Amino acid sequence: MELRHLRYFCAVAEDRHVTRAAERLHVSQSALTQQIKALEEELDTPLLRRVGRGIELTEAGLAFWREAQLILDRVPAAKLIAQETARGLAGRLAIGMTETASFAPPVTAVMKQARERWPQVEFSLIQGRSNELVAALEERRIDVAFMRSPAPATDTLQWRPFLSEGLVVVLPDAHRLAARRSADLADLVEEPLILPRGRSGAGTMRARIAAAFAALGHAPRIVQETPEYVMAINLAAAGFGIALVPAVLAGLRRDGVVYRPLRTSPPLVTEIILVTRSGDPAPVVANFAALCAECGSRADDAGSRSP
Repeated sequence: MELRHLRYFCAVAEDRHVTRAAERLHVSQSALTQQIKALEEELDTPLLRRVGRGIELTEAGLAFWREAQLILDRVPAAKLIAQETARGLAGRLAIGMTETASFAPPVTAVMKQARERWPQVEFSLIQGRSNELVAALEERRIDVAFMRSPAPATDTLQWRPFLSEGLVVVLPDAHRLAARRSADLADLVEEPLILPRGRSGAGTMRARIAAAFAALGHAPRIVQETPEYVMAINLAAAGFGIALVPAVLAGLRRDGVVYRPLRTSPPLVTEIILVTRSGDPAPVVANFAALCAECGSRADDAGSRSP
């Protein structure tokens, strides 16, 4: 059964006359009759019966006509959605992000622009740790992920930079450094530090912090490890120590703490990266990645001009 069978049958059902339907369809009467007969043979039931010079629908024909009309009415929409999906203008996009990425205004901005630019795309969001998002990407449960660098060490995934930012020191509001506008790393060598447990190894934030302290001839005095940055901020508020967190979290208001930019030479920075599957052919993924490249560049430019 093909769409033309449905079109031919619906034309005959509407006109109640084979000759008039054939003229409207620009086919011969015999060809139209053959197509209707083939349709009846496939369905194994008569759909039409002759009445005088016209025809009428059988009960089966009437039921089939209603359903055939519904199908034909959906064809233009189906064609359009297929074309839009092929161009990445429709479809589905599952996005994962880590806790700190979800707080970043540029991530929020790119999500807002994506929804406005592609209203026919169905977006879904999940939050997780980096290792959970990597697994979700590889298992095709999500399509893209915002996470902290370093990039996952796997050939099945690819990444591109999205946003670079510095660190801030989270201080109890009565701390001796709270009155300053910024804090130097040298001021922290004897301070009890609260750091997220996170990933370990070269390129991670923990490794960079340790290397920065080592350059001063010290090791970081870590007194608490937390599963999330937000908990590190809460522990700082409770007086357990001071925390080092990405600058984006300075927008998270919490009683009992103040945020101060951390000054180091060279600067300690952390990156949010966009991770996708290697060679993913989905146009919606390519479109979103291109938008992220555009928005990420603007965010970095704005950050470089900030005081």
